[in-house]
Amino acid sequence: MGIRCVSTRARAIAKLAIRTAGDTETMQWDDVEPERLFEAIRSRGTSADAERTVWAFERALAVARLDPELVRHLLIAAVCIVAYEDGTSPRRVLEDLFRRSISDAEWRERFEPLLA
Repeated sequence: MGIRCVSTRARAIAKLAIRTAGDTETMQWDDVEPERLFEAIRSRGTSADAERTVWAFERALAVARLDPELVRHLLIAAVCIVAYEDGTSPRRVLEDLFRRSISDAEWRERFEPLLA
């Protein structure tokens, strides 16, 4: 028996099918190659803002690779820090971020596949 090579594209399609089905147990964050995602982030905003976003994403991905359950805790901690710094509440921070976020359609079409 020979070794079967599975293309990166085939793995991406399989992972997207798993995500669409709601099964996140099988997400292997170590397999994520974020370079295309980082290129997409850089193409959307100013250079400094995009680089900060890439830097933050690299850290979040490192946490996901360590323990995916920690990502939600990291998010909560970051939101609370921003709320304190802004003199507001975590809910207000999330509402403001929601208003500035990309649409569901843009997420699904442009960014989500880059994680698969």
